[in-house]
Amino acid sequence: MVERKNPSGLSTLWYKPKQSMQGLIESGRGHGFALSVAIAFGVVQAMPLFLLPDSGGLGVLLGGALAGLAGLYLFAWLLRNFARWFGGQAALREVRMALGVSFLPWLLLFTAVLGFLQSFEREVLAQYFWIFFLVFLYGYIVILNCLSAALRLPLLKTFLCLIVTGLVSLFPLTLLLQVLTGGTAPTP
Repeated sequence: MVERKNPSGLSTLWYKPKQSMQGLIESGRGHGFALSVAIAFGVVQAMPLFLLPDSGGLGVLLGGALAGLAGLYLFAWLLRNFARWFGGQAALREVRMALGVSFLPWLLLFTAVLGFLQSFEREVLAQYFWIFFLVFLYGYIVILNCLSAALRLPLLKTFLCLIVTGLVSLFPLTLLLQVLTGGTAPTP
């Protein structure tokens, strides 16, 4: 029997994320797709602001696209650097590709949630929250497996690397966002 090799690796991402990512890394393909997923993810995140009556137009969506792309580059850079603490050995392009491609389930989830929010009452959505939570959890597992392949780390070390990266980036980015939007800290 002849074994067919998947040329892109994207079709098996859903049930073999680690093997799919290893195939994409070995073939050197998928980086452009990862960038487009990151841009689309940023646009979907900006869509609730765009749908407001006084939103500011297409600039909000362009800002979301740029934020998605910049977030991918920044978070991949941080992940690659913190992965070295755990013994990770990855090129920055591989980490960017793994992170971008692995956001595909979350992109689809947040698009579905946005569509449901526009179509149904919030009470209906609350009844099906557990489905969205399971898909969110599944998306996180895909991210862990893809990054594990790219960073060449076991899943536990990849998880710890994600935690460290999230904690280190969360506070400075929150501060930067407050400074850019003119937010002030509460006074006692």
